[in-house]
Amino acid sequence: MKNLLILFATIALIISCGEKEKEAETDPNAEMTNVDPHLGVMPDHTMMLDQLATGDPDFDPEDPSLKLSNLTFTAPSTWIREAPSSSMRVVQYALKADNSLKVTGFFFGEQDLAADNIERWKNEFNKLDNSSVIKMKDGKTDFVILEGTYNLKPFPMAQEFVPTPDYMVLAAIVPSSEGPYYFKVFGPKSILSKEIDTFKSFLNSVRVESM
Repeated sequence: MKNLLILFATIALIISCGEKEKEAETDPNAEMTNVDPHLGVMPDHTMMLDQLATGDPDFDPEDPSLKLSNLTFTAPSTWIREAPSSSMRVVQYALKADNSLKVTGFFFGEQDLAADNIERWKNEFNKLDNSSVIKMKDGKTDFVILEGTYNLKPFPMAQEFVPTPDYMVLAAIVPSSEGPYYFKVFGPKSILSKEIDTFKSFLNSVRVESM
């Protein structure tokens, strides 16, 4: 009898494991629910880094001020602040011109990943037509403008993609006392080309507190 019970328990365990594996295979998002499309790493590492950032989760959406570490920005009136849709984002804005397009902010700690991120942003394009990196008025912030045929994916970290022409990435790398902050938005060039000056005004609005 004891051996029979052990046999039944073993069979039940095998069936349970098989069902979980099948679920992961049939659901392409099963292992991606906490992966951000702008980041591409699992959350156990980045959640720790997010805690180093000083963004206030109880923000007032009507307040244009954004404080991160020793930096204070003034968001443009054409951006709508939202609660971040991923724990990996320290801040998130929707564009009034198209609410589906998000300006997202990230923080990776003290490590400087500027060159790595710029290269990764470039590699998101199937064909890169134009690329520029502009120093903002503080002489330290890099504003990145990329345009071309973008590899548009159906969900984060998907292997398949649709080459989509006339797309653009606007991104920035802003140094702080705790490490650089990264901002990015991607979408149709017809919309984002009109956001270039707005993005620049956001970056140039930064006030740096001496530490």
